[in-house]
Amino acid sequence: MILAGACIKLYVNNKLYKEVQDVSYTLDYDENSIRGIDCAFPQEIAPGRASVAGSVRGLRLKNSGGIQAYDIRPLIKDILSSPYISIRIQDRATKEDILFIPNAKIKRQAVSAAARGTLKLSFDFEGLVGFEALDRA
Repeated sequence: MILAGACIKLYVNNKLYKEVQDVSYTLDYDENSIRGIDCAFPQEIAPGRASVAGSVRGLRLKNSGGIQAYDIRPLIKDILSSPYISIRIQDRATKEDILFIPNAKIKRQAVSAAARGTLKLSFDFEGLVGFEALDRA
């Protein structure tokens, strides 16, 4: 089965994030090859520090409050007590979780606006652990 069109839903803190248009993420397993002395070929591959990072691109709707209204980022005065958030990407038809990140933080947000276009909002996230579909089974 191939996902095509508007086949995903994005949940942030278990709330549907309707403004999403594009999601991309990378799971980096950081596996390292271990070599013996004077050996050109690796003897084994050892696990390292796994991480997950990605970005969400979408629209910034009028009077929506942006990502602060979704409690994704705190107010500027509360920047030091910024909470972790959960991110879940779900297949719209089967309700299967494609990716679930229980602890993530928003690292960066960007806004772009055309003179006669839509206001676009994107944000980058980094997570502690990324669970894929079979990890959650």
